[in-house]
Amino acid sequence: MASPVGESEAGSSTLHRLRSGRSQIHSFVRFVNLTLRKVDIVWLNYEGARVRYKTLHPGQFVDVNTFVGHPWIFRDADTGDRLMVQLKEVYEPIGYNIAQGWPPQRRIVNITIPVYTLQERCLQVLRDIVPANMINRLDLPSALKQEMMEYSAIKTRHYSSCT
Repeated sequence: MASPVGESEAGSSTLHRLRSGRSQIHSFVRFVNLTLRKVDIVWLNYEGARVRYKTLHPGQFVDVNTFVGHPWIFRDADTGDRLMVQLKEVYEPIGYNIAQGWPPQRRIVNITIPVYTLQERCLQVLRDIVPANMINRLDLPSALKQEMMEYSAIKTRHYSSCT
């Protein structure tokens, strides 16, 4: 894997603390993009940095051989907005049991769009129509301008890629 370049997400201290742990328990999953968005599938490595594993287009899927204790998150590839799997923001793989037979049955993990708060949705719309360099010119309270700047920064997140 490539050396990771990670960034913590504004307001998400739980994600900041997540990282992969050592494990020998295999997990076989199929991530399925059920959204109309391009989705970045992101593995949180041993240091907690985000490593983009793959980008899926709408309707695409990818089979992943991973391990228990290796968390995965999912982001809109164009905006950085959080996405969900099984009503959660973080996917924690479940172990494969050899008693289940061979070849292993992959767990289907559907990627969906969450119900965003009204505040999140408003910030998403504003981010799309107001260029970041124009935010400070808006006639708004400084606290709201700051929040808009932080939300706009999500769009520019960078991950390292698996090689």
